[in-house]
Amino acid sequence: MSESVSEHAVVEGLRYAKEVEAQSPFETVEMSWSEADKLMQERNRDYIVAKTAYQQAVEERPVVRNLTDEVKNAVSFSLGDVLKPQELLKTLNEPVTQLPKQLASIGKLKDLSHNIEGSAWKHTAESVDAELKMRGEKVKLQQLLRTGELIDAEMAKLDAAPPLPADADPKLSKALQGWRGVLRDERRKWLGEVRDFFDAEYRDVRFVKDGSGLPNYRDANRPDLTEWDRWGWLQRSKELVAALRKAHDASKPALPGTRAVTETLADMVHPGDKEPEPVLKTEAVRSEVRTLIQHWREMKLAQEQALGLEAQEDPSSFDSIARVDKRQAIFKLRQQEIQHSVVIWMMDEQCWQ
Repeated sequence: MSESVSEHAVVEGLRYAKEVEAQSPFETVEMSWSEADKLMQERNRDYIVAKTAYQQAVEERPVVRNLTDEVKNAVSFSLGDVLKPQELLKTLNEPVTQLPKQLASIGKLKDLSHNIEGSAWKHTAESVDAELKMRGEKVKLQQLLRTGELIDAEMAKLDAAPPLPADADPKLSKALQGWRGVLRDERRKWLGEVRDFFDAEYRDVRFVKDGSGLPNYRDANRPDLTEWDRWGWLQRSKELVAALRKAHDASKPALPGTRAVTETLADMVHPGDKEPEPVLKTEAVRSEVRTLIQHWREMKLAQEQALGLEAQEDPSSFDSIARVDKRQAIFKLRQQEIQHSVVIWMMDEQCWQ
């Protein structure tokens, strides 16, 4: 027993020493953006939990994997053809072989077992939720990388600026000192967020930019925001799988989801003897579209204003209070750009292909 305890202590001691080294309490940790992404997959607790949930929901259950794939393929149906409820109500009463091409993915669902267990839909919903959570952690990392790059660049500009002459305006000296203090506070806050993200008490962290970053959209002025398969596909999948799961809980239709879609469409029209007028349930989609447009507009505005101020500036000169104020304004605009980009990254499927 004594020998076994001693061997266990040695193993645990080695693990302890390795973890202390990994958290680097006395040396600055330097890594590329790609390395940071790999480290996130090893140390970020929220990402690991979400990835485990996804693997358990999908990879270990072939039926759930099929459901997850088919639901994503069916998003085109849920977004596009739902705008014609009367035609769909007629279509859904016809044989599956008569379904138009855009409903082919719904037809594929018919090939799955009619007796599929409700737990499969539950795990399918969990798989989509887990994907969203993993994406959220990746976006948090990108926000940290971009913010760190911004702060370090501004501090480098201050450090590279020539010292003020002895007879410089005391107000200018105070303004420079205050700006340096703001940047130090911002970096201290950022470093705390990095430590929490990687669950490690690093002494300091330096990220080296490479080509792995998400797009900054600075050269994109008028993207096609109507592309349903680019903007919000995963979120649409989540809503569709929720409707299909609800339909399965209520009954076991021959075509999974048909009842849910039919009931949804029926709710869209006014009952009565006259031919019903379509009334679309647009609240959720409308809100999401507004969110996308709002953040895109605010992001582009911040980019344009920052670019305009930068064009007027000598970044190596801090010879007046006005220049110091302008650098602070540029910094705040670039912060706003990152904040708005976070929302767009979550919705832009091209970031995740």
